[in-house]
Amino acid sequence: MGLQSSIGARATVTGLVLIEMAVLWLATPWGIGIYTDSLVYIGAARNILAGDGYQFLNDIGQLSPVTHYPPGYPWLIAVFAWTGGMDALDAARWVSIFFCAANSLLAAYIAYRATWSYGAMVLSAFLSLVAFPMVYINSQALTEPPFIFLTLLGCCFFARYLQESHGASLYWFALAVGLGCLMRYVGIANGLTGATVIFFRGRGDWRQRLIDAAKFSVVAALPIAAWLVRNYLSAGNAVNRTFSFHLPALADLLPAINTVGHWLLPTSLVDNAPWPARLCLLLVFPLVYGLGRKVDLSRSWYPRLMVYCAVGYGSFLFISILVCDASLYFDTRTLALAYVATMIVALSILTEWVRINRSGEKSWRWFGFDCAMAILLALQMSSGVVWLRYSYLNGIGFATETWHHSELLKFAKNAPASTPIVSNAPDFIFTLTGRRAAMIPHKVDPDTRQPNKLYAQGVMTMREQLKQPNAVFVYFNDDQRLWYLPSIEELEMNLPLGKIKTVADGAVYGLKGAAK
Repeated sequence: MGLQSSIGARATVTGLVLIEMAVLWLATPWGIGIYTDSLVYIGAARNILAGDGYQFLNDIGQLSPVTHYPPGYPWLIAVFAWTGGMDALDAARWVSIFFCAANSLLAAYIAYRATWSYGAMVLSAFLSLVAFPMVYINSQALTEPPFIFLTLLGCCFFARYLQESHGASLYWFALAVGLGCLMRYVGIANGLTGATVIFFRGRGDWRQRLIDAAKFSVVAALPIAAWLVRNYLSAGNAVNRTFSFHLPALADLLPAINTVGHWLLPTSLVDNAPWPARLCLLLVFPLVYGLGRKVDLSRSWYPRLMVYCAVGYGSFLFISILVCDASLYFDTRTLALAYVATMIVALSILTEWVRINRSGEKSWRWFGFDCAMAILLALQMSSGVVWLRYSYLNGIGFATETWHHSELLKFAKNAPASTPIVSNAPDFIFTLTGRRAAMIPHKVDPDTRQPNKLYAQGVMTMREQLKQPNAVFVYFNDDQRLWYLPSIEELEMNLPLGKIKTVADGAVYGLKGAAK
């Protein structure tokens, strides 16, 4: 029986998902991992909960509409926080845990529909839980988990439309793609891929395919079109990006190969010995491709849709680097969706190949094959385990023991509501405590990298802010975080600052002679 039984396989998948949810919760005792983008997501969610709309602190510490990031993920955090009666930081943690489980279940379902194999279903669930790319994104406050969920869900509807000519599924697919664009702008890739597949591989004659592609495109484009109009009307730009041509060098693409290497091998091995890892990829991927040429996966649309998804997504990323986002990297986070799609395709190929070639008789050859697969699974799991252990012991990004016990953050959080606060880290304070603070003046213009001509005026504004009754200046010892800000020594040369409190991560200052 075991995995040959539908009940046994489903019970195994359910057990794996529940265990991973518990592990992810235990591995984030300092909260969900937080990096620069996460500060914006969680801070914007706080503003949504406060009724201020989708806004966040700009470079001068004032609330302004967010256009660089789509609104889906912050709204998701806000919904979890509102329904669960919890803080936005805690809500972000539960969003990751929820979509960790949801993506595993969807990956298992797609693998089963692609292969009709309970073994493939369990392996897909296992890999989508423990493989390093998935552990990495699930342990941080990132848009990828819900975006991958909507992509996989859309593929399920799309497959039903293609296989069964189910008209309503076309609209559900379009809705999933449209919502995915509100999670990540790169979701547009799914829309373009979907319309292309509908027109060239859909049902009916070319007129019917054209009509269906048009219907899909209109419905899928409505959410992002409405959002872009909002951005233009409220902030004067659609996505806060500048379009120009950037041709990447070959060396700029090598990190993408290393990222794919993390899919198969321990991260420490890939990082310390990249060329052997790259050679390994040159052997593994042609081998899987060769096996794919020997099997027939045409009875199900799911494997083909995963291929189209990965190719369309990767192509869109490359074009984005060329024309508008030279800082974009093919890193573990960016290629997480490609990992899921590639993993399902590889499992489909291997399952069908084994089904054709493996007889019921035992042999040393198949024993060796089983051992190789077990080693490969163990290697993929090892990096995820190391990452979770690191998260448990140290935390990730700004969700660390250091920040958790920050005396400056506690001071800012517990200060009376009437206390004006100026800081070199108002985004940290707002995201991690919910307390607003004003930004100190820029010494250098971050856009032009030239000296800020209004720096002296900004210093005078800061002086006036600190003249208010009980006003304080909270300074974090993190000079490298924002390179364009003045150091505490430079500020002391221009302002009569008096130290009120010194702590491990910085100090609290007041203006000498100011009202108390």
